[in-house]
Amino acid sequence: MRQPTLRQVFALTILGLAALLGLLFVRINESSRNALMESSSRIRAEKTKAIGDRVLSELAIGRRATGHVEELLREGAVRIEDVRGVEAVLFAQVVEERALSEATFTHAVLLGEEADEPKLAPGDRWQVSVFRARDGVRIVTRYDHLEKGRFVRDARERPAGGDFRDVPLARVSAAEVSDPTRHLTFRAAVLTLLDAVRTGSPNEVVASDLHWSPLDDGLPDEERRAVVTGQKAMAAGNGRFLGVLRVGIFTANLDRLVPPPTPADPHRVFFCDAEGRLLTGIGPRDAAREFDDGSVRVVPTDPPGEVVGALADPVLRGISPQRPEGAASFTAQGERYLATYRYIRGSQDWIVGIVAPESYYLGGLAEQRHHLLLMSLGIMAGILSMGGLTLRAVRRGLAVIEGTTARMRDFDFAPSEVRLPFRDFQEIGERLEVAKTAMRAMGRYVPVDLVRLLYRTGREPSLGGDLLEVSMVFTDIEGFTSLSERLEPNELARALGRYFEVMTAAIHAHEGIVDKYIGDAIMALWNAPRACADHTRRACEAALACLRAADELCASPDWKGLPRLRTRVGIHRDRVMVGHFGAPDRMSYTALGDGVNLAARLEGLNKQYGTTILASEEAYREAGPHFAGRLLDRVAVKGKTRGVEVYEILGPAGHPVPDSVNDYERALRAYWARDFASAAAILEAHGEDPPSRGLLERCRRFAAAPPPADWDGIWIATAK
Repeated sequence: MRQPTLRQVFALTILGLAALLGLLFVRINESSRNALMESSSRIRAEKTKAIGDRVLSELAIGRRATGHVEELLREGAVRIEDVRGVEAVLFAQVVEERALSEATFTHAVLLGEEADEPKLAPGDRWQVSVFRARDGVRIVTRYDHLEKGRFVRDARERPAGGDFRDVPLARVSAAEVSDPTRHLTFRAAVLTLLDAVRTGSPNEVVASDLHWSPLDDGLPDEERRAVVTGQKAMAAGNGRFLGVLRVGIFTANLDRLVPPPTPADPHRVFFCDAEGRLLTGIGPRDAAREFDDGSVRVVPTDPPGEVVGALADPVLRGISPQRPEGAASFTAQGERYLATYRYIRGSQDWIVGIVAPESYYLGGLAEQRHHLLLMSLGIMAGILSMGGLTLRAVRRGLAVIEGTTARMRDFDFAPSEVRLPFRDFQEIGERLEVAKTAMRAMGRYVPVDLVRLLYRTGREPSLGGDLLEVSMVFTDIEGFTSLSERLEPNELARALGRYFEVMTAAIHAHEGIVDKYIGDAIMALWNAPRACADHTRRACEAALACLRAADELCASPDWKGLPRLRTRVGIHRDRVMVGHFGAPDRMSYTALGDGVNLAARLEGLNKQYGTTILASEEAYREAGPHFAGRLLDRVAVKGKTRGVEVYEILGPAGHPVPDSVNDYERALRAYWARDFASAAAILEAHGEDPPSRGLLERCRRFAAAPPPADWDGIWIATAK
């Protein structure tokens, strides 16, 4: 059998290695794509579920208001004969629940049922409607009642900040008003009550689909507003029919649940029915109109191509309570899109959809594939080059050894310099030289120099970096300077070392890296150098874990009774420069940019607000659903003029939130609206809350000396 040559074995090895690298490249690319597609599907599913839950939460507001009014009527707290009292109850519901567009009570005397229709007494009919005016601030009361055998309308309008009781009812229409008991919302609720009495089933709230607001009857179509209402027949404690309560929500409230797409997050969200007709607008000029079947839907004026494609996809037609979720892919305007649909249980067969370009998820994969291909080719080229040099060296060494032995065979024992490329060959050559020396005079010795070959692979670090989307956390110890003055240097070093140990462990446990220690402060990064898909959430979790770890350390015997440390944290997400910076012979891997400065400033802002963890708007937008927190302010940090929204993180989702948090956000909205007196009135009840105290001081100052007319609500931080 003919033995292969060294060159043949080397060539076969290289070919096999190239095949393995090719298979590995294909496998990695395929696995990465599948993982990204699966992750994208989960992202869209989570977004549709979250938005669907928000829709149900909006609709539940009407159910809560209905239940409250029903309880008051059933218990006799409000008498149906007291129309003014009924109006006050409705007014309270509209004021308390700002999402409500109206609260209407229609009274009549129910005599029974005749030909599947409610039979009503001819007299004693009236309707009280309390609703928000189109500006969203003024609250209007309409009182439709019988007068001389026909319905007339009286009304009063509560001015902004005024008491509705100070404005008397006044006649607003000389023309006859339509009988409110003939409206479908009244009829549907009464028939539901009659059916419940016959069958013994509970009397439920009747939810409507999108329809024109009865408050806009008589207005031109372009001025009518689409609403979603819930209505329920009301009865006294003795079972006597009192009337029908109707509460409504303008679709403008649902429109606000649809987040607009951004370059950083191009997901486009929409609400529709199974026929692909929109329930909310996706553009500022979109308007509702009534179709031939009587349904009211939104007709977009200039719909994006991806929304048109998603609404026309057959998968949407199959979404139902039995198949509540579905996903589709299609091409629109020459680009591939991915869509996810979710049925909203508890609605009138509504569907929430979300669509995004496939390139949003796979754009990084193409770049990764390109880099991997270049790396593979580079590895192959390196292997070929190094293999060729190695093969030449082996053949040269063998030729030297073969020549030496040939000369020895020819009794040529003259000394020669041994320079072979490998230790094995060198040792053989040296032994041959020793043998030759032994054959010559023993008093002669020729030293042999050793030759070393340096193989370098990979990329050597060089100055520079890349723009990366990262999450940054800065921590600092409150009052560390005074603490350091009280401790001996060795004691201070030991305490700070233990503190850094537990903080670093918490950061590493949540996939972050400690970029540097700055005195008693820590700078940590996520998503560099190792990618982390959910890095902002992990950074927020790490911040909470750091606080727990520091508290546990200070409470442990290992702390040896030293003063407890209070750590402040700032969190920000941004696109910054990440890489190697410093001198050519001494570098540091770190992040640079305006976003880093903002993260550091957020940590320092805790001192001014009396908080512990502050997160920027960018960070809270990404991680906020997983945490309990509050919108704290719109602030321009020191050295900046542009304001950013700042959020306080209180704990993980589900963490108990005190009343002061919700009241603070209410007060903040009033503060931004320049209603400093109302904001101060809310905040005065929460003196134990440091942010509330700070905002209260501002409100009092602005109430005494209002800011200029162009004031935009931004608070200028004058200290770090």
